[in-house]
Amino acid sequence: MASIYKRPKSKKWQCQFYVTNTETGEITKVRKSTGFTNKKLAQQFADEQERTHKAVMVAGSDRAMRAKFLLAEAVAEIERETFTAPTARKYISKLLALATGEELQSYTLETWCEEWIRRKERDKSSKATMARYKSHRDALLEWLGTRSKRPLEALTSQEARQWREHLQDGGRAGKTVLSYTKDAGAIYRAAIREGLVSFNPFASLEAIDTSDSQERRPFTGEEVSKLIIAAPSEEWRGLVLVAAYTGLRLGDASRLSWEAVDLEAKRITLIPSKTARKKREVRIPIQEDLLAYLLAAPVAEDSPTSPVFPSLATLKVGDRAGLSQAFAKIMAKAGVDRGKPSRIVKEGEATKGRITWERGFHSLRHTFTTWLRGCGVSEEDRMALTGHTTRDSHAIYSHADETALRDAIDKLPSLNPKKSKP
Repeated sequence: MASIYKRPKSKKWQCQFYVTNTETGEITKVRKSTGFTNKKLAQQFADEQERTHKAVMVAGSDRAMRAKFLLAEAVAEIERETFTAPTARKYISKLLALATGEELQSYTLETWCEEWIRRKERDKSSKATMARYKSHRDALLEWLGTRSKRPLEALTSQEARQWREHLQDGGRAGKTVLSYTKDAGAIYRAAIREGLVSFNPFASLEAIDTSDSQERRPFTGEEVSKLIIAAPSEEWRGLVLVAAYTGLRLGDASRLSWEAVDLEAKRITLIPSKTARKKREVRIPIQEDLLAYLLAAPVAEDSPTSPVFPSLATLKVGDRAGLSQAFAKIMAKAGVDRGKPSRIVKEGEATKGRITWERGFHSLRHTFTTWLRGCGVSEEDRMALTGHTTRDSHAIYSHADETALRDAIDKLPSLNPKKSKP
């Protein structure tokens, strides 16, 4: 008969019994916790465990008997009402190792995020994209705190919703919040493909309002001229020209190398960093004003692959002393309005989230696309020049020119006989 006992300073009863292998006659002592503090229930559990172990000790392979023991232990956990998702994974892992010799991979949310980021880096995602992934991952893990060390499947839809509300309460715009939850959902979709989890807690989140998100506005030709005049150096003057006449993003424009510039063919050819993984190349003919600047710019004879803007190429884009902030100062000097902020911060109010403006350096990309549209360049050709792959993404950059629209309206016929043309 199974016996029960208590260890020093333990409230739960332990049990002990012996089972005999009917084939070899070998006697094995089994010791385990009953999980009960009640003596009567502990004895019942011990007796049941002894009967179960003796029942499975029948003819068959040692591996099969060990599997039966594991299943018996799982049943005991269910009876004690201590069988949870982590417990289930523990037993499945042991059974898989017993059957195939392979360990079942097990991750916490924290360790799976690290693995997901590692794989994305191996996929050679762009620097900007990787920075976004890491920022969104850090935001989720920081909010969860010690809960990030729970099993991957432990995160609930309710927690996913609470995190999204936390982001909204922090002052982030709708599209920004959507970007955060989209990346978090991608982390779980990857885990589902691996068979690590069966549920994505972010998939059940309902749509949110994104109308509060800031939209970019282009510059006028006169404003671009003012920016060039206000530029503090020849390199900055050239950088504005490059952005206005190529539509390149700030990072790509500032790091433009002479290797990408063919002055003889009057063409710039490069793979934008945002689409580097897809190796999608853009070829942009060089406009005459830009060509004049590039022909006059110094080129290091011993290094034809050097950057066109050597001093600017070393600066970060988004740093406090980086290129974006420097361009904001150029706008102020030129008297070019930044437009509306994404939200108004009252005096004395703590700043929550990042404030964006309608116009900044990226507006030059909008300017380029809008100029192309005004010149009658087809949507297909505009997309080829800007590197856009979908009409939806391209439509964000293609703005109608108000003067052109006014001219078009003025050409409509008048219904007033006195004003109609003969």
